[in-house]
Amino acid sequence: MNISGTVNATSHWDTKLFLIAGCCMLINTVCLWMRHFSGYQMSLLWAAVPAVIALASCTLGVLKLYPNAVYQARRLAIGGASFAIMSLISLLLASIWIFIISIFGEGLTGRPSLGFAVLIGIFMICTAVSFAFNAVAFLTERVTRNIGLLLLVPVSCWVLMLIVALVKGFEAGLSLDFYTNGVMGVAFLLTSYVIAKGRCRSAL
Repeated sequence: MNISGTVNATSHWDTKLFLIAGCCMLINTVCLWMRHFSGYQMSLLWAAVPAVIALASCTLGVLKLYPNAVYQARRLAIGGASFAIMSLISLLLASIWIFIISIFGEGLTGRPSLGFAVLIGIFMICTAVSFAFNAVAFLTERVTRNIGLLLLVPVSCWVLMLIVALVKGFEAGLSLDFYTNGVMGVAFLLTSYVIAKGRCRSAL
């Protein structure tokens, strides 16, 4: 299959969004480790801001891949786009929640409220389903198979966090971001690279 037409339809924003997502997720990982191990009382916003940017960017990146996915698997692409929109809405609400309590309150101290936990759960489920649908769509074609495999990396991370959260509690699941966010950051950077590389090949 010649994917040059559908790839070019994304106007190169797909690679930029995944690049931004990867860089910000790695910054978030560094901030999380610094906040946890340094003696300095770093505000939660230092880790939250790059995380929100990364998660929003990768989800928007998936939406920008819609022309590719719909060309290969229409139903999966539509489902993936729908869940991506729902994940963006839940992420927006959770972000507003974090910023308000960080600026006007004491931050996320102690056990998170039920409402916040529900928002995070909805976001993780919707994002994981969105990425999974798109991953399956891209796995159907040999040319885009590497993209599909890379999209499964964050899916695996989010599913692991959800399982741990259900078994050991919300805090235990969320604490895995010390490790999973770094893995996802690398996966997003590789996704950007693979898309750009495929575009260059199709242009030859």
